[in-house]
Amino acid sequence: MVSNDQANAVLNRVQVVPLTTNTARVYPWETVVAVGGQPRKAMADQLRTVAKERLAEHVGTLTLAELRSVERVIRLQLGLP
Repeated sequence: MVSNDQANAVLNRVQVVPLTTNTARVYPWETVVAVGGQPRKAMADQLRTVAKERLAEHVGTLTLAELRSVERVIRLQLGLP
């Protein structure tokens, strides 16, 4: 989940960056993070808004370095400096 805490508190939807276990090839708009000690690829090209009710479970928390890496690929995907 990458949406801000204020919006998360009041809205019934959140923005997420999907993860996959397929880390064989990583494009510039993707980054590898660890979730539950396992490598996962965060795919900024698939950034989406989903209803909170669709979120099944909390799978983990990113480190600050991983969060910055996800932010970097989101900015790249959106064409932001």
